[in-house]
Amino acid sequence: PPPQYRTYPPHGVPGHIASTLINMSSSRETDSTHSLSQCASNITTTRPKNNSHDPRQLAFVLDIDGCLSKEGVPIAGSKEALHKLRLMKIPFVVCTNGGGQLESTRAAKLSKTFDMDISPEQVILSHTPIRSEVVPRFKDDRVLIVGEDCGEVARAYGLTKAEGIREYGRRHPSLFPRRREEDAIEIDDSDDPVRACLFFEDPEDLGEALQLCLDVLLTNGNPGGPRVLIENEGATQEVEVWFTNPDLVYSGLANHPRITQGSYRQCLETLYQSATSSTSTSYYSSKKATRAMVKKGRTLHATTVGKPTPITGKTALNKLLDQCPPNITAEQELEIWTVGDNPYSDVALAHTMGWNSALVRTGIWNGDAFDLEKDGVMPTKVEDSFALVLKGLLPT
Repeated sequence: PPPQYRTYPPHGVPGHIASTLINMSSSRETDSTHSLSQCASNITTTRPKNNSHDPRQLAFVLDIDGCLSKEGVPIAGSKEALHKLRLMKIPFVVCTNGGGQLESTRAAKLSKTFDMDISPEQVILSHTPIRSEVVPRFKDDRVLIVGEDCGEVARAYGLTKAEGIREYGRRHPSLFPRRREEDAIEIDDSDDPVRACLFFEDPEDLGEALQLCLDVLLTNGNPGGPRVLIENEGATQEVEVWFTNPDLVYSGLANHPRITQGSYRQCLETLYQSATSSTSTSYYSSKKATRAMVKKGRTLHATTVGKPTPITGKTALNKLLDQCPPNITAEQELEIWTVGDNPYSDVALAHTMGWNSALVRTGIWNGDAFDLEKDGVMPTKVEDSFALVLKGLLPT
């Protein structure tokens, strides 16, 4: 089975953390005149300004939205800061929990935005780890891709039989009648079942995505066959499920937070457990109920990547080392900083990997740093912007 990476915030997250995350995400305005509290002013970097005694090579893992840019527009000072990194040959990668496109496509957009050449090898999207973790095992198997127009992205990764939700739905029109096209013909692929459901991005139609994923899961990859996970208590889940973004919500143009993949995971987990429980009136036959099934249904086995999971951190580390001089070959020789506006992904990634972290006030977070201590996401440093983070870390 695939490794189970921890999702942050985890399922069943305490209410005070969940409310902090949602309230944080709803704050989109940057208060440039906000002064740091006295306690926050004591948060210092491991490399004080004008201190050149640390022999380690500086390196950065940079968030995009809310740190470098907003809605594709550079945040004040970020363009100049990136150019300074390039001039000083300091390794950096941009790492986001967004996706839905190839790394080369995002790199081209970022290069245009910041007037500099950013390589695809410097871009880590939410689903970038799928390349190393999933593609080698499922390159010739049928996989179901969630995310608008992401089937093409998955095929470009090397998943030759990848199908998006809409593509799969067209071949199985009875699964979601609202989308059924005229003269649609049901295709029998019982001899070629779906082996994995991969969430690349937000679905075009959440209802359709949940229905098709549930059908595939309950039938172990063959919606035209029996629902083995309901009818056979001894059967086990054979279809792997991968999510690529742990975040419950994100901050957009709306006044309030918008839900994203972490929320969709909770939806699928709830539906899966309900469908396989003896309390489900539509999926489960009470005649087949046993004492083992009376209390609750099955637990969905799924793997999550993206910030702040270790696999995304290791992906970033490898890409940073690839940019280093030949004499630098190990993590211990790097002083790595994550910089971003979300303590629950950017700072948490630094905690996961044992790196330094700088939390900036140019995005969804604009609170008191010590309020984060109880949640285990205390940053190393707090600044008003990435430009100020860099100014404090580099010698004059």
